[in-house]
Amino acid sequence: MDSKNEGSSSSFPMGKTAQEKGWSHVPECYMIPPSHRPSLNPETANVPVIDLDGLDKDPAQRSLIIKNIGNACRTKGFFQIMNHGIPQSILDGAPSVAIGFFDLPTGEKVKFMSNDVHKPVRYGTSLRGGVDKVQFWRVFLKHYASPLKDWVELWPSNPPD
Repeated sequence: MDSKNEGSSSSFPMGKTAQEKGWSHVPECYMIPPSHRPSLNPETANVPVIDLDGLDKDPAQRSLIIKNIGNACRTKGFFQIMNHGIPQSILDGAPSVAIGFFDLPTGEKVKFMSNDVHKPVRYGTSLRGGVDKVQFWRVFLKHYASPLKDWVELWPSNPPD
């Protein structure tokens, strides 16, 4: 985000959350009109489900799974995965670990701040300083994870979990 937008009431410097800015409400530029919001009803949301079972066992199955992922990306932009092999204990613990990172003081988080989308570990926002009519509010930590041994040393050491 460029510096001319840093002081406006509807934007904030990259890496500063609304809480750090002291906001008590969601600014209007981040509000999607109800008529444009996706349905949260599973029956009408029609979320594609991709079953990864067989991905590494059968070349024909692998080809079909990859095709299904491509179709889901093109038609919906998202999908749900099943049989991914990630233990439930990891899935259950991930949100609290993520909250631990985002609750850190800004000085800790900015160590990973970058606009370079190719960095293997990157903290940032998706704010574009008033460019879009409705802005999508996102503050993120991206880190490569596979194979874990190649990337884990680059991950933040704070919080320790």
